Amino acid sequence: MKNILLAHDGSESANKALKRALSLAKDLGSKITILYVVPSIGFVEAGVDYETLMNIYRAEASGVIEGIKNILKEEGLDAHTIILEGKPSEVIVDYARDNNIDLIIVGSTGKDATERTLLGSVSSKVAMNAPCSVLIVR
Repeated sequence: MKNILLAHDGSESANKALKRALSLAKDLGSKITILYVVPSIGFVEAGVDYETLMNIYRAEASGVIEGIKNILKEEGLDAHTIILEGKPSEVIVDYARDNNIDLIIVGSTGKDATERTLLGSVSSKVAMNAPCSVLIVR
């Protein structure tokens, strides 16, 4: 496995997946990419405009990625980090397909319980549609 993609959303489950991804990358000598997907928003509450809400999400994503970069530095690993926007499961699968990813690693549960209840979990959708193997970390 040359190329590992870790999908991270800032959740505790994603942090566990990060630990597994780093371990695998070290053991296998793999390149690792950390992907944070800022979710598209279909609606907004009254009084909050779309761009303000998206800026909050983008700032959160940047903070999470900076924290991951610090962990990578401590571990002596180098990784490509990227923030994209869209529907998380679709963005993850498309990125894997377009970038010759051999393994996608995701946490078993994300931050957004409402979306998971209404639409099914991101990890399940990634596992069903991925062009490669998927490791779901509990």
